[in-house]
Amino acid sequence: MKKVLCGSMFALVATGAMANGFYINPQVAYSITSVEESRVEKSAQNGSWAEFVNNKHESWADKGHQFSPKIAVGYEFDMDKAGILSVEAEYGEVDNFFNAVGFDMAENGDMPNDTDVRNFTYDERTLGLNLKYGYKVYKFIPYVTAGIGYTTIESENNFRSGRYFWETPATTENMSWNIGVGVEVPLTDNVAFNVAYKYTDLGSVEYTNGMFYDNHTAGQGGMTRVFDSNVDLDKHEIIAGVKLSF
Repeated sequence: MKKVLCGSMFALVATGAMANGFYINPQVAYSITSVEESRVEKSAQNGSWAEFVNNKHESWADKGHQFSPKIAVGYEFDMDKAGILSVEAEYGEVDNFFNAVGFDMAENGDMPNDTDVRNFTYDERTLGLNLKYGYKVYKFIPYVTAGIGYTTIESENNFRSGRYFWETPATTENMSWNIGVGVEVPLTDNVAFNVAYKYTDLGSVEYTNGMFYDNHTAGQGGMTRVFDSNVDLDKHEIIAGVKLSF
C-alpha cells in the first residue's frame, strides 16, 4: 500500500507539471489526538497465557494537543458549473507523550499504586490520498474531503511499579481513513488561503507486556504475568494552508 500511495503522489506531480491544474499546499495543523488503552492481565497456564481468577482489567484515556506541519500536492479539475474536483497526496506527522496515570479501578477493586509510573509515547507518520470536491459560492469555495492513508506508528508503552517494570516498543503499520470539510479563499489567480477541519481514524496498536524485575530478568519464579494491551488512536485537526497553483 505504501508503494501505491508513493506512486500516486509522484504521478500527481508529474501530471500536474504539464498542466495548469497542479498545486502545492503547505499547511500547519493543530491536532487533538485521542488515546484509549485497555489492558488485561494474564498468567502462564498450560504453556500459554490466559486470564485467571481476580486478574486485572485496566483502562485509561487521554488527549494530546500538538501543532505540526503538513504538505499536500495535487491536481485540480475545474468542471465549471459542476464544481471543482481535486485529487491530492498529503503527508503529515505528529509526536505525542502521554502520562498514563488515570487508570480506572480494576475489576477486582484494586487501584494502581500512587508510585506507579505509566506513560505512552508515539510518533505518527501518515501518507494519504484524498479526494476533494468544492463549489464556488461568490468569492469562496467550500469543499468536502475524504481519503485513505498509510500510517506508521513508532510507539513505546512504559510501566514501573516498585521493582517491577516493562518497556515495550512497537512499530505498527495501519490503514487509516479521514473525512473533513473546509473552505478556500482565492487571493490571486494562483494563490489561495484555505482552512479545514479533518477527522482521522489512525487504527490501533497492540502489545504484550511482559512483567520484569529491575535487574532485567524475569520476576521471581520466572515470568508469570503479562498484560495484553490494545491502544486505539484517532485525531481531530484544524488545518490552515496556502495553496499555490501552477
